[in-house]
Order: sequence, then structure tokens, then C-alpha cells
Amino acid sequence: MPDPAPDARPDPGAPECTVIESVLAFLGRAWAGAVVEALLHGNERFADIARAIPEATDGVLSARLKDLCARGLAHREVTPGPPVSVRYTLTEAGRDLAPVLAALTAYGSNHPGVLLAKRARN
Repeated sequence: MPDPAPDARPDPGAPECTVIESVLAFLGRAWAGAVVEALLHGNERFADIARAIPEATDGVLSARLKDLCARGLAHREVTPGPPVSVRYTLTEAGRDLAPVLAALTAYGSNHPGVLLAKRARN
């Protein structure tokens, strides 16, 4: 079977495209990537994560942390008090997002005009 033409686009229904779209849809949710980055940098308590991402509201941060935990990307540990202590840590699957976020950051840094040009046209 011959190789497809170099400029041929993959079938949008192909499994690899579906996976890419799923990952980008998750990471594209408000502050999801930033929350993962904060956790990758050792911020474990909610207040620390909030300080690392001051633009995000507490409600959005709470929703993203719950979503990360529900997807198995983070773990929530509650230590009884007083005071009660809650810590969030990434699971192995969550830590595996580090190179993905690094690649997205590098792409955005290397091609800022591409992303901004699309936004300006809309």
C-alpha cells in the first residue's frame, strides 16, 4: 500500500485523531493545563494552586481539581484535623502530561502569531 501524500490530512474519524481531540478538549478547558502545571511544580494545597494561578476563580479551580481526580489524573488526600488538611497530587497518568504541556508551551512560544492570527480573524 503506498504512503499517503505528505500533505494529505488524516481522516478526522481515525482513532489517533479522536484521541488527540479528546486530550486537547480536556486540556483546553478553562485553566485545566495551568492546574496540572501547578501540581507538576509541587503546589499541593488549594491555596498554593490558587496563588500559582491568580486569574482563575476558586470555583473554576475546584471544578478542575475534581475533574482531574475523577479522571484518575490527580489524587485528593484529606488529613483529619483540626485543622483539616487537603492535598492534591498527580497520579502517574497526570505526571505523564508533563511532556505534553511542555510541547504545547514550546509550540505556542515558537509560533505565537499562528495562534493569535486565528483569534483575530474570528
